[in-house]
Amino acid sequence: MCGACGGPPPDPDGARVSGPRRRAAVARAVQAAGSGLVVRAVPGGWTVSTRTGRTRVARTLDELLDAAGTAAERAGLRDRALAAAAGAPSPH
Repeated sequence: MCGACGGPPPDPDGARVSGPRRRAAVARAVQAAGSGLVVRAVPGGWTVSTRTGRTRVARTLDELLDAAGTAAERAGLRDRALAAAAGAPSPH
């Protein structure tokens, strides 16, 4: 994708983590993993801040997982995030 359309990158998990309640639940679950990061839900994604204040925007679940953990931690973080999203109330 070249980015010219201004749309978000494709997210295979997008439907499962869409909406403010689900994104907030994912943010809480990833932050609770104890990585020392501050994760906040924002429209269309998340922000991930380190203790030093460096902030990264994640527009997909994969980008969030990349920002929040090592490759070894990703599977566990993904499971935790998707479980949190599934337990969040539906936006409808």
